[in-house]
Amino acid sequence: MSHMIDRKSSIPIYLQIVEQLRQIVTCSIEENREKIYTDSELMEMFGVSRWTIQRAVQVLVAERILKRVKGRGTFITYYEKLEDNLESLDKFVNECYQNPEVQRELLVKKIVPCPTWVADKLRIKPFEDVIYIKCLQLVKDVPAVVDNHYMQLKFGQKISDEEFINTSLIHIFSKKFNVNIIKSDIEIEARLADKEIAELLDIQEGSPVLYRYSDLKAEGFGCVVAGNSFFRADKYKHKSIVLREI
Repeated sequence: MSHMIDRKSSIPIYLQIVEQLRQIVTCSIEENREKIYTDSELMEMFGVSRWTIQRAVQVLVAERILKRVKGRGTFITYYEKLEDNLESLDKFVNECYQNPEVQRELLVKKIVPCPTWVADKLRIKPFEDVIYIKCLQLVKDVPAVVDNHYMQLKFGQKISDEEFINTSLIHIFSKKFNVNIIKSDIEIEARLADKEIAELLDIQEGSPVLYRYSDLKAEGFGCVVAGNSFFRADKYKHKSIVLREI
């Protein structure tokens, strides 16, 4: 990423730096880095004074994107919020696992060649051996969700069938492997059930289902789990609440 300042622009230099700092934050998140460059490094990078850098950084501090820690540096506040959210999600999911009305059945656990789309996520070679897990979730004995997950052998071979059935993957990686989960990407779209999914969910082929891609990214490891889920449209509702901080 190049960092250029247009000294002839009508946009103040510190605001030009603010926009480029946003790009730096985005790249840092993608690379699982919570700390950004020091003021001295930013001064050298942009060729400006410390006062200009501090003014630019303060804009993102005021927006709660960055935070200053005395004696340590400048950090992305995203990680704090994400850690809290993941802990809350882990607690919620594990409570669901313990709900007597929700049962999970482990349908498949085996070593398979990694599909190309998963290999890209796990950053391994296509068709390299991975652990494949397929589970069925039932609510009050009615099939509701089919889960498919792929993970590298070094993790998957150490997880028991009982753990897959009774414990969330976030909890397993955090507690069993002492891995810090820092990010999860989720994509949701409407689809029609194919023959296999229809049979598992006890619905008609071609019935509407909610398809969800999800993964888990860990500090120092990158993506450790990738997979998808199929939800019965008549048994599941997706709800999001978006809050604007002002």
